[in-house]
Amino acid sequence: MSRRSVSLGLSILILTAFFSLLGWALARSGGVPGGVGVNNDFGEVSIQERPAPDFTLDLLDGGTITLSDLKGKLVLVDFWASWCPPCREEAPGLAQVYKEYKDRGVEFIGISVWDRVNDAKDYVQRFGITYLSGLDSKGTILVDYGVRGIPEKFFINPEGQLIAKFIGPSDVDGLWETLDQMLADQN
Repeated sequence: MSRRSVSLGLSILILTAFFSLLGWALARSGGVPGGVGVNNDFGEVSIQERPAPDFTLDLLDGGTITLSDLKGKLVLVDFWASWCPPCREEAPGLAQVYKEYKDRGVEFIGISVWDRVNDAKDYVQRFGITYLSGLDSKGTILVDYGVRGIPEKFFINPEGQLIAKFIGPSDVDGLWETLDQMLADQN
């Protein structure tokens, strides 16, 4: 057998194995080539109520915000990235819900991770996001909150305690329900 025949046979074998593995992965994922998060637990996940890690975020439009300055408000902290399809899918809904709740003692903070400043600014503009948004360029906030995938949202009560965590994309109805319940629990 010639060297060329061996190389050709080996190449065909490698390609067949690769495409077989790719086909298996696509079949197993329902045809979706990439997952939304690190795991398959989406929606609200159980967390132990504890003080929210404080942070100072450099905002995309200039200035900074420190989480502890928002004590007295119900805060939703959303971890996202401009290149994340589920983040893009939920962005218009988050912007809408914020506009509806901002005068009810609720504040949103968007924290872009693994992103470039200009891409994050374009994302905020494209989706009409008016809530506070910044870039966690060093990843310290991400680590402090134990983010394992994006999008992830954390709810912080007016006393500064983490009270809920949501993994994966959210929808408007779910956000309304969650925020209404949390506001009712305060009264």
